[in-house]
Amino acid sequence: MAEYLLEIRLQEVPSRHLSKLLKQLATRLFEDLMGRGLGPAEVVTGMTPRRLMVCLRDLPEISAEREEREIGPAIVDAYDTRGAATEGLIGFAHRIDVELDDLCEIQTERGVYVGHVRRVAGHSLAKVLAELVPKILEELAWWPVNHEIGGPRGILSILEGDVLPFESLGVIASSTTVGHPVRSPESLEITAFKSYIRKLQRLGIEVILEDRRRALQEALEGAAKELGGVLEGDAKLLDRLVAGCEIPGVLHGEIDPDHLGLPEEILLAALCNRLGCYALRGPDGLLPVFLTVMDRVDDPAGYVRAGHERAVHGCLVDARFSYETDRRQTLAERLRRLPDHDFHPQLGSYAAKADRTQALVELACSELGWGDILEPAQQAAGLLKVDLATGIVREFPSLRGTVGGIYAREEGYVEAVWQSIYEHYAVRPIPTERAGQVVAVADRLDSLVGFLGVDQMPSGSRDPFGLRRLTQGLLRIVADGELELDLDLMAARAVLLFGDSLDRSAEELLSELQSFIADRTRHLLGQRGFAYDEIEAAEAVGAKNLPDLFARLKALQTVREDPDFRSLVLSAKRISNLVQDSPEFELKTQELAVGAESDLHEALDLVKAAVEQASRERRYEDSLRSMVQLVPHLDRFFSDVLVMDENDSLRENRIALLQACRRVFWRIARLKEMAVDKGEPAVAAD
Repeated sequence: MAEYLLEIRLQEVPSRHLSKLLKQLATRLFEDLMGRGLGPAEVVTGMTPRRLMVCLRDLPEISAEREEREIGPAIVDAYDTRGAATEGLIGFAHRIDVELDDLCEIQTERGVYVGHVRRVAGHSLAKVLAELVPKILEELAWWPVNHEIGGPRGILSILEGDVLPFESLGVIASSTTVGHPVRSPESLEITAFKSYIRKLQRLGIEVILEDRRRALQEALEGAAKELGGVLEGDAKLLDRLVAGCEIPGVLHGEIDPDHLGLPEEILLAALCNRLGCYALRGPDGLLPVFLTVMDRVDDPAGYVRAGHERAVHGCLVDARFSYETDRRQTLAERLRRLPDHDFHPQLGSYAAKADRTQALVELACSELGWGDILEPAQQAAGLLKVDLATGIVREFPSLRGTVGGIYAREEGYVEAVWQSIYEHYAVRPIPTERAGQVVAVADRLDSLVGFLGVDQMPSGSRDPFGLRRLTQGLLRIVADGELELDLDLMAARAVLLFGDSLDRSAEELLSELQSFIADRTRHLLGQRGFAYDEIEAAEAVGAKNLPDLFARLKALQTVREDPDFRSLVLSAKRISNLVQDSPEFELKTQELAVGAESDLHEALDLVKAAVEQASRERRYEDSLRSMVQLVPHLDRFFSDVLVMDENDSLRENRIALLQACRRVFWRIARLKEMAVDKGEPAVAAD
């Protein structure tokens, strides 16, 4: 088995392009070789800002001989009644350039056809790679023309210790690579993947992304510990730093202590988002130091550190200027300027959006019985988007909402107000304050109704306003906050608030909105681990109250593997089959026969009372376990009683008894939708 190593050296590539390029290259190599019967057992990839690497391991040195079948017309159409070839068959033979005598019958899933079987000899791996690799390089998306990347600066191509020669995009493949363009620009002779990794590691270069990530994370954590703090930053920052270097060297620099007077959120946005630096947190708050990557092992003269310190200082000076300029105006003063800022050309200004959001907040508080938070919630709704006009948000868009909350806190607004503003974009975790949850739902619902009302329904990968993500956030807040809201009612109110600004009728819009929310609800439920049949069963008896739906689903998920519950589901399926085509009959208890019929009715009365009591307290698992008590009575009923009796009165009364049982079952879920047999797999929903 053979090993092939390919490295493409580039000018320094922006990190946003790296993974896309590497995935295209590795996928094309793997798929094209598999199609030729030369698929590798393992694909190893690596990348730095200046190189892409793919190593294909355990490759067959020659592909196996194979058959290629070319299918022609069906045998009934290939020959006429005298056995002579039809024009269709003659044309097929001519098209594939064979004689009629070379054709044969081929059995397919659709029947017998006439065709040709050709034996194709195996291909040499070296020959295939020499033809395939340059073709793939030339076809990589936008590589030859994009000004940020251009073409390759060098190509390393090694097959089993020897150079595999080819030319692509004006570069001839060789057996050499180079180190860092400044620290170690000399050529390195490569014979195999192991020597390639080893020689680059001696120069401090880690090509394998996960190895570089591990080394950089350990170096950062070690430096932070030495400086008496812990890292303050997220996983995305580490991804960015890993992609932006090939030598995982770490440096630390100092921050002017005066800058620590900025709100932490602004300082972290400047350091982490803008500059790609980690802040450090000590026991008493942020420390006046930062950590970042320097793409070199050391910095003996301190030039790299000095450059970073100047950049950090300049950025924080700008942030302080924007912050202090913002604070010269109160939020109330900025509120008067909201009419000058458009939410959407057809949907009015942010001032109009604030008015609509306040109206929806009032409706939500009324539904929930939360009159005590109405005033702070409406106040927060009115100030929700004011920070969009601030200098800090223009400089750091990721701080939308956060900055408004900070400024409201500094101006002395009550916690329910500033916290609602601060968290209104949050979904993981959801806003902590009840007022914040209501405001966040109202804001998202207003946006959703507005954008769908001007024909911005997501389609395929097209979702320019992020409505799928927005709706998922809305549903998470409703479900996790246990907000028992009627979203249909709130949506209808939202439509009315837009007046004649929308392009569609209220009926059409609300119908589409209900379908869209139902689809996103099922998506969210699938993400939470509920199986498709559980979702179908629970939604069939009501999906408007999301907290209630989640509670019923959790109960179904908990008890579904209980053998007794499986028996209950089978009984529910049998009942549904018996009564599905019958109208609702009135149960005449005085006509029930002594024995199985009367015993089932007595048990049903007891179970119904227990189910209703437990369901009112949302103890749905207890409700389901109470229903299980009916199973032996149902088994005896089905064994001793002929439901479909010829006597109309007997038949209708027995059906009425089973309909009463079904109504109890449907208090939680339509149990007949549950899969219990081996032929009915229960899979996680999409």
